Amino acid sequence: MPPAVLLACGRRMAEMREEMLVQLITPDARARLSRIALVKEDKARKVEEAIIKMAQVGQLRGKVDEPQLIRILEQVSGPTEESKKPKIVFNRRRAFDDDDDMPGDDDF
Repeated sequence: MPPAVLLACGRRMAEMREEMLVQLITPDARARLSRIALVKEDKARKVEEAIIKMAQVGQLRGKVDEPQLIRILEQVSGPTEESKKPKIVFNRRRAFDDDDDMPGDDDF
């Protein structure tokens, strides 16, 4: 397929996705999701996919509001986020090592 056809197909799929999300999410939740997308686009994409999948299966009873969006976000994040957090270890060193404080060791 020519690149122009693939590009047009990709745009059409994105438009269809946006139309579905407009129907499935309240405006407040949509605004929150767009703010999440500014920081972590992949996480926002996963949440969108989860919402669309839930709608296809019939798990959604109405539009997704902010509290529901937060729950979905927590489910998508899961325990993997905790393991990815960097651990900071401080190795503090004393001004004088313990070896310098030996009795009978006078440097003067």
